[in-house]
Amino acid sequence: MTIMSPRCNLIIALFCAATAAYAQDKKAEPAPTLTYGADVRLRYEAYDSVQTLKSDVPFHVRDYFRLRLRAWVGYNAMPNLSLYGRIAAEPRHWLNNSTATSDGRESKYGLIDSLYAKWSTSLSDTTPVTVVLGRQDIQLGDQWLVGDGTPVDGSWTAFFDGLRATFDVKNIKTKFDVMAFKEQSHPRDHARLVGRQANYVLTEQDEVGAILYATNKSVKAVQLDGYFIYKEDKRVTSAGNTGEAYTLGTRIVGSPAAKWQYTAEAAYQWGSRDLQVRYPISFIRTRDISAYGFNAKLTYSLKDKLSNQFTLLTEYLSGDDPGSTDKDEMFDILWGRYPRLGETWAVAYSLESSGRNAQYQNLFRVGATWTISPTKNTSVATTYCALFAPEEAPTRATNAARFSRDGHFRGHMLQTVLKQKITKHISGLFFAEAIFLGDYYAESDIIIFLCAELTYTF
Repeated sequence: MTIMSPRCNLIIALFCAATAAYAQDKKAEPAPTLTYGADVRLRYEAYDSVQTLKSDVPFHVRDYFRLRLRAWVGYNAMPNLSLYGRIAAEPRHWLNNSTATSDGRESKYGLIDSLYAKWSTSLSDTTPVTVVLGRQDIQLGDQWLVGDGTPVDGSWTAFFDGLRATFDVKNIKTKFDVMAFKEQSHPRDHARLVGRQANYVLTEQDEVGAILYATNKSVKAVQLDGYFIYKEDKRVTSAGNTGEAYTLGTRIVGSPAAKWQYTAEAAYQWGSRDLQVRYPISFIRTRDISAYGFNAKLTYSLKDKLSNQFTLLTEYLSGDDPGSTDKDEMFDILWGRYPRLGETWAVAYSLESSGRNAQYQNLFRVGATWTISPTKNTSVATTYCALFAPEEAPTRATNAARFSRDGHFRGHMLQTVLKQKITKHISGLFFAEAIFLGDYYAESDIIIFLCAELTYTF
């Protein structure tokens, strides 16, 4: 016979008392609810010269089907506590591609891409608090620096593993977000996988991050954000980084007049980074970081029957010239590595960033987007951008022969995106992009990306 300790008896008593109190008051509270759903996305993608930067070389074409399968369940256990989980898989089928070994089926594995508990409480009548603990998606601002915690697998997953607490201080019209998370390069490190246990990675390094983010709306028609971001990297693959980066930034969003809206964001970055620099001289050593970036857009909406909208775009990400200073001046976009500039650039940039997709750097761009909605369920966006490299030398390039090292003009980008809501459950997308390469590259060529997809949501 086992006798329970006084501590166990106390815990049981408190649990029974809480259960009894809840039972007495359950009529006043909503009953727990269960929600669930799933979606299936079939996407066809085709590249030409994106990974080679020229069309007259072997294996310059890549095309394949991606089938993303996701299912989720949510449970509102109490009025202020909810649980959510989602699993995802994305088998692919390769067609005419860059390597013979990539032809055929690529099943990969299934994984948990969301699993968290969300708790709502308050510090006072004017300060509600929300805490989210676990695997979750996090997007901040325009997702310039924080949008995707798992960039290597593309649009399959985007999660962060950690804690986010939001304090809404209503009497000063300000929200404070405090976040801390740890990202593992291998998906099997934090959670079990389903199916094939292949040696894929979600990031090129293990990462630890912390973010303080404040949003103030005390001025009419203006939102002012400020943030501090810490990121520590520990290299896992040959394309990974090792070092620490600190980023201090601000963002402003406003509407100065009817039909007009602007957004501007700027950040400064410091710390230290250990990686291989290849050009103009080759070395591996730790260098101090001193870098900066800027991102802005101005939008005019006609608010007519066709919902015409015109947007001017500009962005600057500092580049690195090891021959001029001892500092590493390359701005790191942190967790902003997703196809924000287009699918073509996301892949093509890997040739000058040690093999890291969507590692946008050494960039100045200006352009414009025209968006129109001819029907309630249809939208078309057309974008033109001219892109430049502030520094001529691609210091992290894996293939120097593809770069002239004697020019700043990256090229002209043309992009069209068509989105169509077909039925309540089915939506479609068509994406086409072409880049006419400039003198930053060794040869003037055209690189192309095409994408068509259908998504069914249950």
